[in-house]
Amino acid sequence: MKTKYYITCLLAVLIGLTACNEDLLDINRHGVMPTDQYYKTDQDAEEALAIIYQYAFTSLYHSGLGVYPMLKNNLSDDVFAGGQKRNDQPMYEALNEFTFEAQNNYILTYFQNLYNLVYRCNLIIDNFNGDNSNTFTKKSAVAQAKVWRAWAYMELISLWGTPPLVDHCLTPDEYKQPNGDPQELWNLVTSDLTDAINSGGLEKKQSKYDKIATVTEGYAQALLGKAYVFMTYSLAGGAKGGNDAIAAVAASKSSPYWKNAVEAFDKVINSGMYELYTGPFVDLLRTATNWCPENMFEFNHMWNTSNTSVNMTNFFEMFMIGWDSSSMTAYGKEIPCNRSSNFLTPRKAAYDAMVAWSGENNPRTYGSIRTYDQIVNNMGVGVKDGVYTIYACEGVFDMKFFRYEDKDCKTMHQTEKNYPMMRYAEVLLLAAEANLMVGNQAKADEYMNIVRRRAELPDMAGVTLSDIQQEKRCELYNEGVRGYDLIRWGLAPEFLGNQGGTVSYYTAYTAGATYDAAGNLVALDSTDEGTATQGGETYQLGLSKNPINESGYGFKAGKHELLPFPQNEILLSGEIVGGPLKQNPGW
Repeated sequence: MKTKYYITCLLAVLIGLTACNEDLLDINRHGVMPTDQYYKTDQDAEEALAIIYQYAFTSLYHSGLGVYPMLKNNLSDDVFAGGQKRNDQPMYEALNEFTFEAQNNYILTYFQNLYNLVYRCNLIIDNFNGDNSNTFTKKSAVAQAKVWRAWAYMELISLWGTPPLVDHCLTPDEYKQPNGDPQELWNLVTSDLTDAINSGGLEKKQSKYDKIATVTEGYAQALLGKAYVFMTYSLAGGAKGGNDAIAAVAASKSSPYWKNAVEAFDKVINSGMYELYTGPFVDLLRTATNWCPENMFEFNHMWNTSNTSVNMTNFFEMFMIGWDSSSMTAYGKEIPCNRSSNFLTPRKAAYDAMVAWSGENNPRTYGSIRTYDQIVNNMGVGVKDGVYTIYACEGVFDMKFFRYEDKDCKTMHQTEKNYPMMRYAEVLLLAAEANLMVGNQAKADEYMNIVRRRAELPDMAGVTLSDIQQEKRCELYNEGVRGYDLIRWGLAPEFLGNQGGTVSYYTAYTAGATYDAAGNLVALDSTDEGTATQGGETYQLGLSKNPINESGYGFKAGKHELLPFPQNEILLSGEIVGGPLKQNPGW
């Protein structure tokens, strides 16, 4: 595709304001197309839309070392921030331990990335309208831009509560925007998604196995249902923070938006275009499930030896959350990515919750988190020869994002793995919750049991909200949904209140491996029990915990329900300088 470079609507305004003699200063720049000459053709629409998809992926999964999943998962009790040592990424550690402040750079990065995405959507929505929306390509571009704008605002509202509402390209006199009204913000989300769905401009699956690389009507409908679920808490007071956020948990139970959520999810489920993956659970987020009918939308990846652009890398999966490559290695054939840095390491509490709910040998448990004994005996993976201590580890290892060196981890961390932004399992569990809240017990049971059957668990009757909460914790572990769930369910103080007091270290010892004549692994002599001697020094094997924060850590009710608006934004347009943007309560 031929690339064009163009001046945005904002820059065009600024250039116009600086002109004092148009005849002398109005000089065309080579290789640059003015805005009034762009956004005219179908090709312009396609190119502008391609920029949205490229920006969405690179800003979410490359910028800030994968700021979207790193930030969302660190704000939960699923994981430690991790890394190869303390202070590897101190700002992510602060998020995970709830010691962060408004100056946290990753909060700023994500906030800015979301608004940059909104801006790119606004460029399409503003310019391809009226008489200039006279082709299907242009209408489709607008519809897709509205889905992405709605997605961005769902993130902004759920994390910050009252972010500024920017539904068009701003002029310079509009730069200092006030806090948005929660109802108006959610109205934008629901109207954007509804408009997109009703426009006929979104691709609609004709088969479960259609390979559609853009957002679809079904995905937009799923987002609409999820938006209504979030609205039950947000508009009951959650978006205001402080005491309002605490009270919103009870008030949300009688929200009228539960009914809207049920209606939206019914359209997705009744379409018959989505189903759960039936293969091994451990493959859910691997190449085996590319274009799987469980993926509501996925960023697709293509890898070849001539494509080493960072725009197609995935630092989150390939580099950040793999096992500690400095201390672990493979003796068998299952070789983990050897450039990984040990971030988002599972907490044993998450593993214990899975075992208590589903059982130790359950395929979902085994496909999500494994113990040291399991990776040694079943995979031939352990610490390197000798004694090694792994930081932020409790003797359990993430399998959901396990990546094979020979299959997935390639030059410049390239990958052929598509990354799903939402799975059908999440739709079913959200639908189960919504139906339960409106009194449709049979539907709640039905949707819950579809998920349980895939996990090889018996059907349940009369499921409760607590049941759904536990099922969702096990099913969607480390997929960025639990943090906000804990907040809107009122469980965050209980599960996150003490997070950040200690960090765990895990020490294991490998004496060596034996192989048969064909070079196949016979046995791996590795243990995490007792003591081991190396270099004349004796080490205690297994788990130890070290204190890291004496005070000021852990989730605080009335404060941490919302992130602080970044300090840079407050300085530029906030209350400190008399601007209209007010900081969230507690910050």
